[in-house]
Amino acid sequence: MRIVWHPNAAGTMARRELMEEALQWLIESGKGKVLADQRFMVPFSTAEQQWLTENWTPRAVEQGGYRCRAILAARDAVARLASASVMMSARGQINYCYFDNEEEAVAWLLAH
Repeated sequence: MRIVWHPNAAGTMARRELMEEALQWLIESGKGKVLADQRFMVPFSTAEQQWLTENWTPRAVEQGGYRCRAILAARDAVARLASASVMMSARGQINYCYFDNEEEAVAWLLAH
């Protein structure tokens, strides 16, 4: 699955709805892999980070078999830090790697 974060993405509720749809896809597909294009992502709020860390990610791992994520790194430094904080909380559950190049990210994801 590919998730592309846009700088003009709607508010917190719309982003949560998107992530719930992603969770449903993980559950139904059984793939467990995500390509996250965060290059133009704006930083998560503290509440969004907490929700992703404490709510969505554990459900994605347990219910959706979420196990692997290739991340096209955000260009915004604060967004990169927010993303890293969420991913660090999932260390040991999700194999992940950051990339600047999309082809390398896809190749890595397919190999894992």
